[in-house]
Amino acid sequence: MPDYGTPDIYRSPRYSPLVATSLSEAAMSSMWDDWDLNGLLLDIPHKFAAKLGAKHGIFCSTGTAGLYASLMSLPLKPGDEVIVPAMTFIRAVTPLLHLGLIPVLADIDPNTGNLAPEALKNLIGPKTRAVVVVHMWGIPADMSGIIQECKKHNIYLIEDFSHAHFSKHEQGFVGSFGHVAFASLQRKKTLSVGEGGLIVTSDSTIYERLQQITSPGSFKGTPNYNEFSGFGLNLRMSPFSAVVAKQLLIESDKIVQDRAAQSSAFDKILAGLPEHISAPAIPTYAKFVSPYGYKPVVTSRVTREHLVKANSFGLWRFGSFSYGHILQDVFWKKDSNYYPFSQMIQPKASEKYPGYEKYISGRVSLSVPTVEASYWSESMIDKWSQTLKQAFGA
Repeated sequence: MPDYGTPDIYRSPRYSPLVATSLSEAAMSSMWDDWDLNGLLLDIPHKFAAKLGAKHGIFCSTGTAGLYASLMSLPLKPGDEVIVPAMTFIRAVTPLLHLGLIPVLADIDPNTGNLAPEALKNLIGPKTRAVVVVHMWGIPADMSGIIQECKKHNIYLIEDFSHAHFSKHEQGFVGSFGHVAFASLQRKKTLSVGEGGLIVTSDSTIYERLQQITSPGSFKGTPNYNEFSGFGLNLRMSPFSAVVAKQLLIESDKIVQDRAAQSSAFDKILAGLPEHISAPAIPTYAKFVSPYGYKPVVTSRVTREHLVKANSFGLWRFGSFSYGHILQDVFWKKDSNYYPFSQMIQPKASEKYPGYEKYISGRVSLSVPTVEASYWSESMIDKWSQTLKQAFGA
């Protein structure tokens, strides 16, 4: 088993030395003269998509670019409304403003932090054209209820599975449900190419538009190329990121399983302190959680001083819960001199968000180690458990 004392267990290498070898070989190869980098920009994303249960895959430069391209690939027009969860990263919303789309903020499930199907029912109106679902922290959203509402009202479903690489709902992998889905492959994500993104879809028309949007010069000969490619943007993935992605595809099962081992160990440890802290709730329809983050809830017995003390032992890394309501973001407080491109669009919001208020109550963040599953021997779990009990005075 690797020695995780050095480097630190939260920054230990996630990939095999083959990644470095592949990058070195690519730097000296002739792939630079090939539009699709010898298949790296065509074959590999398709294989990722197939693994998820989708037909087509395409790489892009970032997760934000993935959302922008996904929105642009659909027949959405300025003034159309797109429902988004009230709690998510702000860049899961700001691309809408570039396209003149109106975000409508939906309440979240008080247990999972994901968009609540019940809230969705009350927000769909005559201008609603799409829903963006974010699978927060790796926990799948309630796709059955969300899909039912989308089909009932004939609106598009976009999935953001940046937090949930290969998390599985009882009906399939997240990312396989939407008309189009995207994920960030940024440096802190479970599967990371350094900086990059992945878009998947089972709709061939959407895929063709995604090709033309993300890399118009690369796909001459595709249907409607001359008609549409002038609107395309250069949102291509870096060649070096694509090389890493190829290796990740080989190692993805182990990386995801190792990541899941962290939350399993935390669940086991926290179960011994029910009066102080409880593990994040996992819904019954979630068959596998590939965790990007771990967000437990502390009781009134636990103070900030307790969390600081736990951190001082060098194992636990507690922090404050950092995700607020989107309306609290400073973005909306700027005037048109700062963001003229946004047309000063303000999101549509409800007066109350009871699900959000309940979800954030007592919520804290725990950093997730990057170690292998073999790290968690019974003695290691006991060591972590004892330090937490000591910190909490239990």
